[in-house]
Amino acid sequence: MENITDTLVMVEPTYFSYNAQTAVNNAFQTNLALKAEQISMNAMQEFKQMVAQLKQNGIQVIVLGSPCENTPDAVFPNNWFSTHLVNNEPTLFIYPMFSQNRQAEVQVSSLKKALLQHTDRVYQIEDFRNMADAGVALEGTGVFVFDHKSKTAFMSVSDRADKRLAKQVTDRLGYSLVCFSSHDKNNAPVYHTNVMMSIGEKLALVCLESITDESERQKVYTTLTKIGKEVIALSLDQIYHMAANVLEVKNDKNQHYLLLSTTADKALTKPQKDLIDQYCKRLCFDITTIETIGGGSVRCMLAEVFYR
Repeated sequence: MENITDTLVMVEPTYFSYNAQTAVNNAFQTNLALKAEQISMNAMQEFKQMVAQLKQNGIQVIVLGSPCENTPDAVFPNNWFSTHLVNNEPTLFIYPMFSQNRQAEVQVSSLKKALLQHTDRVYQIEDFRNMADAGVALEGTGVFVFDHKSKTAFMSVSDRADKRLAKQVTDRLGYSLVCFSSHDKNNAPVYHTNVMMSIGEKLALVCLESITDESERQKVYTTLTKIGKEVIALSLDQIYHMAANVLEVKNDKNQHYLLLSTTADKALTKPQKDLIDQYCKRLCFDITTIETIGGGSVRCMLAEVFYR
C-alpha cells in the first residue's frame, strides 16, 4: 500500500460551531466572540477555498455534505473512518468517537457510494465500534499516525485513543503499534497524535518535547529514523500553531505537496521550511476560523483514500 495518496475526502462545515463536548480535552479550541451566522459563513468560505486550491493543484477531492444538524465538527472526517487495503481489498475502518455529537457524523452509506463512483471499487466495512466497550474511543487518523510502507502506527494515548482497541486495529492490518504519552503546555495529554506528529514519504514532523518520558521519546525518535524518516523537531509553541497538523499528498502528476494552514506555515522556521521544500511543495490554506474554533487544522479536515 502506498504511503501517500492523491485522493481526499472532505466534509462541508454546514453546521460548524464551537463544540463544548470536545472542549473538555481539546486544549487547542478557542470560542471566538463571533455570531453563529458569521462563524458558519467564515467556515464555509474557508472550506470552499481550500477545496478549490486542492483541485487547482491536481489533487482529487471527494466532497460530502454534513449528515445532520448538531454536527459542529463534521468538517473533521478523518476521526470516524480510515481507508486501507486488507488482503488487497479496499476496506473502510469505522471508529468510535469520544463525544456524543461527533458520533452523529458517521455516514457510511454516503461515503461508500461516493467512493464507488470515484474509484469504481466496492469497499468492505470493518466497524470497530462493535468491538469497543461503552465509553471507549479511538478517533481514526486523529489518534493513529500511520507509516504504511513500514507498516508502523504511532499513537499518543489519551481519552480519545484507547490502547487495547488500537492493538486490535493494528493487528488486523499487520502493523506494529508504537504507543507513548505526549502532553500539552498544561501537562494534560495531547488529545490527538496528529497535532504533535505527521509522517510523510521522507519526513516526519514531531514535537519530541511533548513526550515527557525520556525512554518513550527516544523510542519514537529511534523508530522514526529506523523506518527511514528525516525528523524535524517541533516545539510545543509550534504545535499550538498547528505546525504538526499537516499532510503530505501527491497530485495527478506525482508531485508531492505538504498541506498546511497559513498559521502553521508562519510558525515554521526557515531551516525547517528549507528542509520541507527539498521533498515537497508547501501548499497553504487560510482556515483561521476552522482551526481556532474547531481545535483542528488542515490534516484534521482531510481523510485519505487508498484503493490501489
